[in-house]
This record gives sequence, structure tokens and C-alpha cells, in this order.
Amino acid sequence: MSSTESSEAHHLKIVKAIKSGQSAICVSILSPSISLIQELIVQTIPEPEEGAPRMIILCLNNILAQELANQLAPFIKERDLTLDLLLEKGNKVKQRNDLYDGTEIIVGTSRRVCEMYFQNGFNISKLKLFVVLKLDEQVKYGWLGFIGRIAESLPKCKQVLFLTSFDDERITNYVDQFMPPHQLIIETEL
Repeated sequence: MSSTESSEAHHLKIVKAIKSGQSAICVSILSPSISLIQELIVQTIPEPEEGAPRMIILCLNNILAQELANQLAPFIKERDLTLDLLLEKGNKVKQRNDLYDGTEIIVGTSRRVCEMYFQNGFNISKLKLFVVLKLDEQVKYGWLGFIGRIAESLPKCKQVLFLTSFDDERITNYVDQFMPPHQLIIETEL
């Protein structure tokens, strides 16, 4: 099986888990493709709806968050959805006001999303999917506290998706603290 086929099979397993209502820890050395993120959006937000976010994507840093938002922009516009980008060095007041106006998807760094949430910048009562990209690297940067604070506040009906480069018992133990029963999805060709 080629790495492309392996990656596609891995992405299909992730989408299947989300469709079935499960949460998951996904292990892959490759970053998730934009097509996977788009499919997660389709599954989570089938149609536009004003108000509280239904999907939050936590990124490692400003650069990765900005790149993801830029790659998603045409897809988001085509589906008539809204996406707010929360970056570390951005204007907090403007970001909070944008969130207050309503959004369907939040993409940002773990620290800034946590700050905005605890400053009452947005309501997570309608949240369907909470995604953390590069969890293993976020651990190295010390973002676990920010991720945990948000995850512990999530509504009971949420789904959580953690994407990481390697299967580590410390990460699994950490995630088990606030994650409902979940599936471990490991890419077969690592």
C-alpha cells in the first residue's frame, strides 16, 4: 500500500468515526489534508446557521492557523459559512467583537482560543466537533493547560478529535481525563 493510499484509508477511518458520533485520537506522521478538514466541516456543519460556533480547530501556532484558514477560505465561502481566525498577535478586542457577531468555525492557537473563551468571547453550547491538530507538538510547547480548560468546558454532546504524530501513553492518559469513550485510529504505514 502506498503512503497516499494509506493516508486516504486513514482519513476515511477518521471520517467514519466522526459520522458515527465517536471521538478519536488519530495517529499519523502526516499532517491532516485540507480535504479531511473539509469533510469534517461537511459532517459537522451541513448548513449555515448564525450564532455559536459548531467547530473549533486548535493549531500549534499563528502560521499554521493562518495557512489553514487561507486554504479553507474558498470552501467556506462556497458553503456560505463563517470562519473566525484567532491569532496570538491579533487585536483581542476586534477578535472578541467578531466572535460576538457569530461564527460557525473557529481556527486559532490554543492559547488565544482559550483566552477568548474565558473572556466570554463565544458560547460553545452548539459545538459539535473540537479538533486539536499536532497534539504531540502542542504538548512540547506547554499548551496542554489551554487545551484542557476548553475541553473540560465542552458540552456533553461534543465530539473530540486529537491528531498527533505518535502514540504516546502520556497523551492518551491526558486525553482520557476529559474525553468521552473514544477510538484510537493509527495510520498503518508510519
